[in-house]
Formats: sequence, structure tokens, C-alpha cells
Amino acid sequence: MHHRQDSKANGKVAMPSESKEDGSRSGGRHYFLLTAILSGAVCYRLGMFAGCASNMWQAGDAAADSSFLAPMRALENDGDPDSPEYYGRERPTASQLPADYGASRRKSIAIGPDDRRRVSRATAPYDCGVVFFYHIPCTGGASINQWLRKYKKPEFGNVSYYQYWELETRNDGSFNPNPERCEAHFYEGMQQHLSNLGPNEWRIAHSHLTNQYLNESEDVLYKWRSQVEAQGCQLINTIMLRDPLNHAMSLYKIVLAKNSTREEWTEYLASPTGPGKWATVLDFFLYNNQGLRYREDYPNGPGGRNPYSVSKEEKVRRAMEILHRHFDVVTLDHATFQSQILKWTGLTPLKMPYGNVHRAEMKFTKKEVETLQKLLRNNGDLDFVDRVKLEYHDHLSYMAD
Repeated sequence: MHHRQDSKANGKVAMPSESKEDGSRSGGRHYFLLTAILSGAVCYRLGMFAGCASNMWQAGDAAADSSFLAPMRALENDGDPDSPEYYGRERPTASQLPADYGASRRKSIAIGPDDRRRVSRATAPYDCGVVFFYHIPCTGGASINQWLRKYKKPEFGNVSYYQYWELETRNDGSFNPNPERCEAHFYEGMQQHLSNLGPNEWRIAHSHLTNQYLNESEDVLYKWRSQVEAQGCQLINTIMLRDPLNHAMSLYKIVLAKNSTREEWTEYLASPTGPGKWATVLDFFLYNNQGLRYREDYPNGPGGRNPYSVSKEEKVRRAMEILHRHFDVVTLDHATFQSQILKWTGLTPLKMPYGNVHRAEMKFTKKEVETLQKLLRNNGDLDFVDRVKLEYHDHLSYMAD
């Protein structure tokens, strides 16, 4: 759990220095950056952020060092999970990247003894267990949830499925009046859902809005795993993340539905604590979005977001700690998520649908994008997702800067 004091560790690691031998690569890198700045400036002037820059970008980078930029482009242009084009895209593997790409930083990260990445999967697929999906809104999770629900059908396994959640912010803009009641109801149902597993039975659980408050519920996560493993089965905790800026911009589609305006939508992020009508990737992972959550030792009264006002470095450290200790599938793309679940469960391969796709165009001004990016950086989201990319996907976005 967060301490009241800010952590002394800042969670930052120095970038690897560039050697003289990298001179030719540096030239391509600088060209890459110049193209990005120019294309971004023109797109901002047009008032269109999504799509415009990527088209102009591709027109200029062909002249740069393709051996270096090709994998970089694939990493940076991850796409939008709300778009059908996002699904099925191939991402570069570690073997396709330059040999020294992020090597020095990867070597500096040790995997602790209680890290779920240490678990041997030699006996997979497992005979029985529970797939638990922690669903952060607007990360492409609706498609994952629809895919998992397909397995309820008798012809695809007759898998038992459980969820119980409530809207965190009502249509009038008010917070759920009793988030802890919803959380308790969810826990009660989970306790039953994890009991009496058959020797060859798989079940699925979906956690979403106003459910788990991960920063204060590690005891529950440990309890669930012990309960499932005591039955000779496996608990597979899963999560899908997304680029923080894309995620935040995607959530603008619900501004009106939450009785808000574009002007006030991000105001809450100016403070390190206090809830908003939506939550960033990092904040939702740690605190869900329980605007009226209350504990006697919360210094500022009800409010679930960062109640002790810890530093962004402490938030990132804590989030990575929870991922390491408890989550088995941590990814930013559907293909990886799907392949790991199928490999470990032995479930019948089924096509993942495209759920909750927003097809209307959303436009942003230069100032809106710059302000949003700064707020997300100050909140810790950029560091968090970069850390996830490094540790779980072997790449970092800052390497393209």
C-alpha cells in the first residue's frame, strides 16, 4: 500500500549513451525527430491530431536509415484499439530490433523472487483454473470481454462467467454514491465463483468499473490465488494497457455523457490527488475510479484517487509492484493477450470481435494535446506505460526521441 510519504526512489534510469560508431544511426534519428516536429506542427495548425501526422510522417522517413527506423515506426505507431485496423497487426519481436536496442536498460532490471514472470509454464495448458480480466476503460477491453464471453456457449466450452460492476460516474456527472458497496458485492460473487472448481473446468471473471481498488486489495489477490491453487488449478490474472495519450483522447467521446465539457474534463489532473469524471491508465489501475471512496485515515476525506498524495514516482513503483506480484498477462495488444490465454488454458481458438468501436472523428487543438501530454507526464502515466513496454515488450517509446 502507498505510504503517506513520497518515495525517495525516483524510478528513473539513465538513457544509454551513444557511441561514435552510432554516428550514422544518429543522423537518421535526428531526421526522424525533425520530420515528427514538422508534421506535428502542420497537423496542429489544421486542428487534427489523429491520422494527419502519421500520413505526413511516412512520406519523409523513407530517406532516413530504414534498418533503424523500420522497427521504431512499428513500435511508435501502435494504432488505436478503437479502430478495426488495430487488430491482427504484427508487432516487431526482440529479434527484429537492432541488437543494442535498449540493451543496457533491460540489463539493469532484475526480476524479483515473487515476480509472476518467474513462474514456469512448462505444464501448460493447465487442466483447470480461472481467467481474471481487470478491464481498464478505453483500452480495447470491450473486445476482450466479448471474446471471453463467447466461451459461455456450450459448443465452445460452457465456461462459467462472472461480473458485477456499476457506473463510476452517473449521467448527471455525480460519482457513484456508494462505491464500497459495489466493491463488496463484487468480492462476494468472486468468492463463490472461485469455489468448487472441477478437475477440468475453466471459469472467467471480469473486473471493471467501481470494482477492485488494487492499491488496497493485495490481500484479496493473494487470497484468490491461494484458493484456486489449493484446488489444483491456476489463477491467470490479466490486463490490457494502452498508450496514455491515445487512451485519454479516446475518453473525450464520453464528455457529454458525463455532463462535462472539454474545458473541465482534465482540470482534476492539475492536482496529484482528488478524483475526476474519468481516470487515466495509471490511476484506474491503482484506484479504479471511486470518487467517493472513504477510509478513516484518508487525510482529505472521501476520494479514491491518490488519497495520500504520493509522488508520481511512488505511484509508478507501486503499480509495477502489483503487476509483478499478481499479473500473469500484461500487454498492450490483443494478439499477445489472446495467444497467451489460449496457450495456458487450452480453450478453443475463436476470433476476437471488435467491440465498442468509436468511428466518429475527434479533433484536438495543439494546445489541448500539449496540455494533456504534460498532465499525463506529471501524473506518472508516461513513465508507467514506458516501464511496462520495457519489461513486458522489450521496447521503450523514448528511444525514438
